[in-house]
Amino acid sequence: MVDSADLLPVARAAQVLDISRERVRELVHGGKLDAIRIGRELLVDARSVEHRKSVVKPVAGRPLSGRMAWGFLWSLSGHRPQWISPSERVRLKRYARERELAHWPRLLSGRARVHRVRMLPGPLARLREDPHAVVSGPVAAGHYGADLMAGGADEEFYVDAARFDELARSRRLRLDSAAPNVVIRIPALHGVLRPPGSDGHAVAAAVAADLLDAGDERSVLAAQQLLTRLGEVRSGAAKVGGVWK
Repeated sequence: MVDSADLLPVARAAQVLDISRERVRELVHGGKLDAIRIGRELLVDARSVEHRKSVVKPVAGRPLSGRMAWGFLWSLSGHRPQWISPSERVRLKRYARERELAHWPRLLSGRARVHRVRMLPGPLARLREDPHAVVSGPVAAGHYGADLMAGGADEEFYVDAARFDELARSRRLRLDSAAPNVVIRIPALHGVLRPPGSDGHAVAAAVAADLLDAGDERSVLAAQQLLTRLGEVRSGAAKVGGVWK
């Protein structure tokens, strides 16, 4: 049950998002904001408003293509993407210097398709050891030294497209579950999950991108902490820079 403290009048939601009241109602009716009606009053879920403000709200510029997004993430994580040309590398270096973390969810949205699925303990345990998958999310963040406990959060993975299709066909995961417990991202580019010298975790910058997609304060702080370990990260005045040498 939603607590009344987590509900906002339409006027307040419009103020937070810096849009009109009519636009708020359009977003509710379109399923982009969660809301309930109490009597004649429409009340908007504060968490969905905050998520849209910090994660979903469009920013200037188009998203990177899948190949460029993974080139960005590999480079930032200290790997050399062979599919990126020297001129594209210069372009990605500029993005790293100029784009604030608030822009990452849109900039990198083309890196993967996202599915929320239900898996039983046995198949889930095997997925953790699968060579065609890597762990991401809070578990991977902890592996890289970020201060974020997984707690009761869903487990997160990147999984090759072919393996995902196999899991779906064999019913080792359910796509239509009302109670998903696993987030699976299918990368837009083949062969990017395990760079030379990597282990069973997603590259560190991809983990940070996933945390930024979550949008809550703890995840964003963990992403900043993780990226700081890779080099200076722009989150206001600071900039990404060190790992591009």
